[in-house]
Amino acid sequence: MDKLLQIKNFNAGYEKNSVKTHAVRDVSFDIHKNEFIGIAGESGCGKSTLAFGITRLLNKPGKIFSGEVLFENNDLMKLNKKSLNKLRWKEFSIVYQASMNVLNPVKKIQDQFFDVMKAHTKWSKDQMTKRILELFKIVNISPEYLQAYPHQLSGGMKQRVVIAISLALNPKLIIMDEPTTALDVVVQRGILQEIDEIRKKLKFSVIFITHDLSLLVEMSDSIIIMYAGMIVEKAPSFDLYNNPFHPYTKGLMRSFPPLTGERQILHGINGTPPDLKQSISGCPFYERCDKRIENLCNKSNPVLKQIKKDHFIACHLFGGDHYE
Repeated sequence: MDKLLQIKNFNAGYEKNSVKTHAVRDVSFDIHKNEFIGIAGESGCGKSTLAFGITRLLNKPGKIFSGEVLFENNDLMKLNKKSLNKLRWKEFSIVYQASMNVLNPVKKIQDQFFDVMKAHTKWSKDQMTKRILELFKIVNISPEYLQAYPHQLSGGMKQRVVIAISLALNPKLIIMDEPTTALDVVVQRGILQEIDEIRKKLKFSVIFITHDLSLLVEMSDSIIIMYAGMIVEKAPSFDLYNNPFHPYTKGLMRSFPPLTGERQILHGINGTPPDLKQSISGCPFYERCDKRIENLCNKSNPVLKQIKKDHFIACHLFGGDHYE
């Protein structure tokens, strides 16, 4: 498959009063055309910083430290503001966390679509209206809500409106940063299924970021697990669900209920993530890991390596003398 986006050795975080927080550390991965990649990890692992960083929407004190982000071989890190704005919405778009709250409360829904379209196209009002009606059909919203205000819509409907806006100019990639967090579980699942159906129909790529690994298993082609700013495991979705390798991934899997079968006692992961303001010399999961190897895991940071077809892991337990 053709590579749409290539992220290479990307480092980003926050800097204030000369103190740096390394929220994203040496992250590298590719996304291909029409691919659905999920990124999961607990709050504070760097998922949202990654989303804002690769799209250059990371505001101060946020800062991109280094790395390349190639969108169809154009390095987004080197583009000027004008060139970058030409790509946003038309080539790639982003749906923010709790994005249903970004709708202007004093503007009708139709006018909020017009704002995006006028900024990036020369379409007539009739052309814009036709496109909006197409989008409403795609996301299952009745046309009568075109003249509604945001407060007249349910949470699920507002989320669908935001997704429709992100699709307005037929982008090739949509980055979704926990877009369903504020909704109940049933609505979350329904919207995610709709996103996947729309993706398959319109053939765009998705990076879907969430702290809820269970949301991704059935929908995504592959899943990336992040911890303390690093990718610790990447694999095809069902491979990762059925046979996770990294101790952190296993811990995440034990922390949510199974999709089928009897009720089970859930287990959390003891301890807390490391302080990302501090330098980390060994594996960032060392203090919480029940499989840690003394004098190795605490001194050497594992690199991401392939252990089987399309399955990558950053852990000293695999691929070396301690392989199990």
